[in-house]
Amino acid sequence: MAIMFAPFNAIFEESPPREYKRKLIKSVGSIEDATMASEIFGIPMPEVVFCEMNRTGVSLELHQVPVKFRVRFLCDEIFSNKSPMFFALPVKNSRQTKFRVDKNSSLFFNHSCIGDTTNVELDTCDCSYFRKNKRVLNLNSNRRGDCFGCTFCIHNYTLYDNRVLKDDRKIIDKDSLKNFLEKEIMPKNGFPDLGCLEQIAIVTGLFGQEDLAVKHIVNVRKVAEALGFRGTIFYLGCELLSKKSFEILKDYQPISLCYSIDCFDHREEFMVHKKGKITLINIAQALGYALNRGFEATFSYIVGLDSLESMAKNVEFFSRYVNRFPIVNIYQTQHSQQRKNMTPEATHLEYFLKARKLFEQAFAGRGLYPRNWENYRSLWYHKFNSVDLLE
Repeated sequence: MAIMFAPFNAIFEESPPREYKRKLIKSVGSIEDATMASEIFGIPMPEVVFCEMNRTGVSLELHQVPVKFRVRFLCDEIFSNKSPMFFALPVKNSRQTKFRVDKNSSLFFNHSCIGDTTNVELDTCDCSYFRKNKRVLNLNSNRRGDCFGCTFCIHNYTLYDNRVLKDDRKIIDKDSLKNFLEKEIMPKNGFPDLGCLEQIAIVTGLFGQEDLAVKHIVNVRKVAEALGFRGTIFYLGCELLSKKSFEILKDYQPISLCYSIDCFDHREEFMVHKKGKITLINIAQALGYALNRGFEATFSYIVGLDSLESMAKNVEFFSRYVNRFPIVNIYQTQHSQQRKNMTPEATHLEYFLKARKLFEQAFAGRGLYPRNWENYRSLWYHKFNSVDLLE
């Protein structure tokens, strides 16, 4: 049966009418500019600001982190009374971005103070880290730092050194997992067991073989469960493709599959060979296998690599194969070579604002929303369409 898609231009028909042909919004340089963009696209002004910051990065007056590396911090922003937000941003020089953290740790957008930051530090690639107030544990158990080949990924370039990759261990087999969870995670965080965790996320490098990925997921479930864990195992990757894998894993539920699509076009050109050969139909089939066996299923995607037309068509298609909102990341560039992968449209802020609207249309009425705590470079911060997002 042929798949029909809504006309691409229909996505933006609800934008407020203008009596004049407006200019393309290439960027915003002030609160006033962001307010104008907000009115045109019906997106809250603070979200326009944060989108621009994620896109362009931040400069640091105290140079706590070198230019081209990534800084992370908590920001108590002025636009809401919600808990501080977590950001991880490319560090740029002051000529490249309108955002800066000053000597007093205040965050400025041009001349406007928009928040206060804490814990300003280098964003490292560790073997584990927490999210959601230590209720979610992410495991980089197969060393993401060893994963090379995708040309849009910062790990494809020899930029990072042992300051970033200082805790880059492999924690694959049952013994190493048990030792890590029982002798490091639990005592260091005052956990009597792992019953306090809602989710353990396997977010790591390629295993090289599908059966090795399956084996690792099973190992994590068995070891963590013996230590009191009763939550969800979340796997972000591209190596679960066959019915056989999902048949094995259905006995270790709850499991949430997040397929790392990353981009729809130029897959063989941009991706490591093994990943680039996987077709979009292969991915849709894998998501279908997961849904049919009671898994939570979604995908991750990088906004900045595909044209808006391709994005609109494919997001609408894949929205039918998920029961959890996708992880949608703004493409951040730290190395000059990464910019060669960007679609020309993505050099402008307007592209990202339109991308946000097309995702909102594709998922309207589904009851699926972005999770702020799982994404540090999101298109959404406080609202999705008109719905307030939970922290």
